[in-house]
Amino acid sequence: MILIAGIAEEGPTARVISAVEAIAANHRVFDQRSAAEASIEVEIADGARGGALGGTLTIGAERIRLADVRGVFLRLMDDNHLPGMAALAPDAPERRHCRRLHELLLQFAEIAPGRVLNRPNAMGSNQSKPFQAHAIRASGFDIPETLITNEPDVARTFIERIWEEGEGVVYKSVSGIRSIVQRFEPQDLARLDRIRWCPTQFQRQVAGTDIRVHVIGQTALAAAIASDATDYRYAARQIGVEPTITAIELDTATRVRCVQLARRLDLPLAGIDLRCTPGGRYVCFEVNPSPAFNFYEQRAGLPIAAAIARYLAGEAD
Repeated sequence: MILIAGIAEEGPTARVISAVEAIAANHRVFDQRSAAEASIEVEIADGARGGALGGTLTIGAERIRLADVRGVFLRLMDDNHLPGMAALAPDAPERRHCRRLHELLLQFAEIAPGRVLNRPNAMGSNQSKPFQAHAIRASGFDIPETLITNEPDVARTFIERIWEEGEGVVYKSVSGIRSIVQRFEPQDLARLDRIRWCPTQFQRQVAGTDIRVHVIGQTALAAAIASDATDYRYAARQIGVEPTITAIELDTATRVRCVQLARRLDLPLAGIDLRCTPGGRYVCFEVNPSPAFNFYEQRAGLPIAAAIARYLAGEAD
């Protein structure tokens, strides 16, 4: 059985549900908006019984044996912000029930046998871009020249040196919190002191074509993005023109390197951001452990959800 957990109508989750239905795979959906009507019991047997994992997940009137779950797709939003929970007092019984339910569900996903996209602890690598950068380089990819600092003078020296070399600088968040990548402009020097309270990541801007690679197990599906925006995800906001996204085939070496990078981070599902320079060199920026793949699937026609469904059903490595 495949368990799909998240907001059922949210883009990626909805597409995975449809793809699992398309291959007629046995599955159940835990919609977070129904958390008040759900409960979970996780049982771990003693050593004499081999530590077998058991228990039940109750969704409405149905009791699902956790031992029957062999595939899990997780795309959970913060349960504190769920409809019906955000307005409740911190000690409200409904909020405590919801929190404990999610805690146990995540703990089950951490130790469940079978295929999990992705296990919570592994997803934590996204909380530190410096940690990711080490894994990226260890997998054979180049990374942009990078400075992470909260010292304005150090940042200014880094920025002005790159400007003197005739190239640009971008800045972004150090953590896993989504931020809009911005190009550092001369007028930004006047507010550089603000980084004293917020360490910031500055990088040499890399020329070339953006490529997003979605890794699902041993499968790598790639798309090239054409956009003049600094951050193509926000192209409509930055330049008023949506990006053009096209499916492409990666060369074998790059495809294998992407799969190896995802495996190194213990992420059987990963969205890897690359840029191919005019000289054909691939530079890797980061690895997303919970990619909003529908953005690329819709525009490039990539069968990402179908690949996820096959992987969870054990039909593909």
